[in-house]
Amino acid sequence: MLTVLASAGVSRFDQPRVGIGREIRVGVAAFAALLLFGTIAFKLSGGEEWSWFDAFYMMILTVSTVGYHEVHALTVVGKVVAIVVIFMGVGIVLYLAGTTAEALIEGKLFWRRRVQRTVRRMSGHLIVCGHGRVGRAICQELRAQSVPFVVIDREEPPEAENEPQIVGDATDDETLRQAGIDRCRGLVAVLGSDAENIYTVLAARALRPDAMIVARCTEERSRRKLEAAGARRVINPYLRGGILMARSVLRPQVVDFVEEISNATGVDILLGEVEIAESSSLNGSALRASGIRNELDIIITAIVKRRGDKIFNPSPDETIETGDVLIAMGRAASLEQLDAMARGKLSTAGKGSVR
Repeated sequence: MLTVLASAGVSRFDQPRVGIGREIRVGVAAFAALLLFGTIAFKLSGGEEWSWFDAFYMMILTVSTVGYHEVHALTVVGKVVAIVVIFMGVGIVLYLAGTTAEALIEGKLFWRRRVQRTVRRMSGHLIVCGHGRVGRAICQELRAQSVPFVVIDREEPPEAENEPQIVGDATDDETLRQAGIDRCRGLVAVLGSDAENIYTVLAARALRPDAMIVARCTEERSRRKLEAAGARRVINPYLRGGILMARSVLRPQVVDFVEEISNATGVDILLGEVEIAESSSLNGSALRASGIRNELDIIITAIVKRRGDKIFNPSPDETIETGDVLIAMGRAASLEQLDAMARGKLSTAGKGSVR
């Protein structure tokens, strides 16, 4: 799929303390348990004279502290029950009222549902597991490229964060489902430890065998384990960072040029990749006859064959086949045309009709 770099705005999300929903549920559950306990206690302490409805009504009167007369005369045990219910009920009601008011005032009550609704509408997005320094850098790059994504992290998001975030364990299947693993374009595992990343990759690969999964490793000995778990790319940021610094010293102009065409800064040329579909008009054509160079003014720097072979600076007579990935360099509009041709949406190179 074509990768084109562009800047785009990101809609803001109010980032509340999402644990508030769990606190409200705990308060409601405690209040329901108190109602059940008080009803049973009043019934047992009152004897046959008390019906279940009388006991429930007495329980409501007691917990609400409205001050009506008792339904029936209370025994000593009944008075003890009333005292317990009053103390517990007032505490639970105050806790529940305060938590609910806080949620309503700060907009916390419906934040999780808003995020979940947003994620349910997403398709072809990326899932970023982990929001540390590496995860935040990935999110920044995805925002710059206008790629939709969802973050999974155990920590609640800061107020200043803009991206939708699922608070949970990325190694858990249900959390991955909430993030839309069945509809995602790919997943990036950048959790704090290699072990967590391995478990995350295993869970994601089991749920989505065809997803593009990239994982971070901090130790080289973890690379094979991550690859065996199902990661298609394993990156050691410390190793990559050291290599990039060395290349910046040895070949600074080359590094600057690659970064410029990758980030679309300072030049009008982009670097992208397209995969040839079976329905593409390019399928079976030689580069010379495809019109990619002459009509679209695009340079094919490499072809990655379906079997994995890489052909750098391919000859004009090289045949394009289904499943090949073309590494192309050109202007954004031309690359978009090439992407449409590769997917079978455009029949010819120049002014071809769109099917």
